[in-house]
Amino acid sequence: MSSGWKNEDDIKAELRILTDELRVLRHELRNMVAPPKPHNPARAFLHRQVWPATPPSADAAEAPRERKPKKKR
Repeated sequence: MSSGWKNEDDIKAELRILTDELRVLRHELRNMVAPPKPHNPARAFLHRQVWPATPPSADAAEAPRERKPKKKR
């Protein structure tokens, strides 16, 4: 009498095999989409944004902008 049920240990073993296969496939897919970049630890200290030598004046930020009056028709 075969009911189709599997032993718990067999299920866990099959799951481990499938998980390993999935890990390999993900790694291969990742390499196809974006090739690995060379790792350069010194690059971690480089900043892309250039900071201004002097900060903008506080008066310019607080001054309200003047509005032009609307033209009447």
